[in-house]
Amino acid sequence: MRRADRTAAAPRVWRRLVVLLIILAGTPAVSSAESAGRPALQSLREQRAEQRLLAGHLLRRLGFGPNRREMHEVLRIGRAAYTERQLHPEQIDDRVGERYFHPEPSPLHGGYIWQLRWLTRMAYSRRQLQERMALIWHEHFATSVFKVGYFTLMHDQEELFRTHGLGSFRDLLIAVSRDNAMLIYLDNTYNNGQAVDGEGNRIPPNENYARELLQLFSLGVHKLNLDGTLVLDEDGTPVPAYTERDVKEVARALTGWYANTPVSMPEDPTEIVPPAGFEPYLHDPGEKLVLGEVIAADDVDPAADLERVVDVIMRQPTTAPFIAKQLIFKLATETPSPAYVKRVGAVFALRGGDLRATVRAILTDPEFYSPATVRSQYKEPIEHVIGAFRGLGAHSRGATLFYWTSVAQQQLYLPPSVFSFYRPGQKGSLVTTGHVANRDQATDMLASGYVDQFFDSTWDARGTIRRHRLAIRPARAVDLLAQDLLAAPLTPAVRQIVLDYVGPRVTEEKLRGAAWLIMCSPDYQVN
Repeated sequence: MRRADRTAAAPRVWRRLVVLLIILAGTPAVSSAESAGRPALQSLREQRAEQRLLAGHLLRRLGFGPNRREMHEVLRIGRAAYTERQLHPEQIDDRVGERYFHPEPSPLHGGYIWQLRWLTRMAYSRRQLQERMALIWHEHFATSVFKVGYFTLMHDQEELFRTHGLGSFRDLLIAVSRDNAMLIYLDNTYNNGQAVDGEGNRIPPNENYARELLQLFSLGVHKLNLDGTLVLDEDGTPVPAYTERDVKEVARALTGWYANTPVSMPEDPTEIVPPAGFEPYLHDPGEKLVLGEVIAADDVDPAADLERVVDVIMRQPTTAPFIAKQLIFKLATETPSPAYVKRVGAVFALRGGDLRATVRAILTDPEFYSPATVRSQYKEPIEHVIGAFRGLGAHSRGATLFYWTSVAQQQLYLPPSVFSFYRPGQKGSLVTTGHVANRDQATDMLASGYVDQFFDSTWDARGTIRRHRLAIRPARAVDLLAQDLLAAPLTPAVRQIVLDYVGPRVTEEKLRGAAWLIMCSPDYQVN
């Protein structure tokens, strides 16, 4: 370049430098604006994460865990509206879910098909609260096909819980007390109130059902204040909720009922079995004294003694906090504050045992969404397995679900005792070394999508990678799995372990392995 050209170019260079300096001088002002916007953006992200966390919490408690469709619905209409919708299952169109239910058995099928169908209802039904309540009452009124002997009767009882699960607790108690399966299970079928021995002495009726009706199903062992704390006498000793005489008097009042059973041999699981019957000549019609109230002798309508006993139970101050606490244990937390129990118990008492109102009180209480409640409970095996299916968008006709819930010792229709799969408030007893090993094996089969003649789980991991463009986005893949399975972020240590396993490229094998690691992690074990 000639000297004259260089001289002419100098002003242009200086002008550019001046413009650059002006731009640089203005940069701090731009940065300040950006930094002012970052907290707002961060706050918005935190709010969205909090809403997702609480939506996932609601879906885990009132149902069996989030799936993408239900999560979207909760976030779209809000938790309160979604809860109210679930409280009215008859208004929910469940035709989409029904397509995935295991088909009802034919006359030639084994009755265990009903167990497969119920498991798939839990996994796919949009009426999640209805299925949750059916399971809650199955656990509460624990009845086993091992003694009942008929799958048909167990399925009828399952339908009873589905029908009455959000209705009147009074009606539920009456229905259970004359349910065919329960009459057999707790020895109240053909309970004779007129029986005498060879010398003409009266033989007392069987007290098995009467005792469990009071102790496990309605009152508990000790009297409770409305907040669930024990009523103490002047010596500081807990006051019994009932006496041995009460058990004997209730047993007398419940005589005369008998169970009907299937007549098909072998059992036809589609057979319609008549409801339980009542024989007046087997009933003790005399006067009874139950929980301090007189039930007058009645030769005209002796079968009504059952309803009279239930009405006496419903009038006991202990019934409201006892049932409120049982439901809070199942739907919210095993460590509720006395104030939480009191608020829910008051609704139960004031609404005459209205279960829909009681459950609404539990699910809308501030303590339900408190940090002490969210992600604070152990998963039951059913929650573990079905929650994984829902989160991954997996499919099963029930075989895999049936096998792994059975191995984990929570097989539907087969609670191990009248105390159910675990005692109230002791869900942690299900988490043993052996049970954890079984859960890990179940998780392996779910994540791998292993299929043979006995197992039928499928999960489209390859499609997940393609749809979400995850092949070279390992962090996104891990966070997406956490979102689907937990509706919550992974703890940093767990997230790093999974990221290290996945490596730089997300293959189908790696995605399945990452899902397995997450489901085996401590993060997934809490509900």
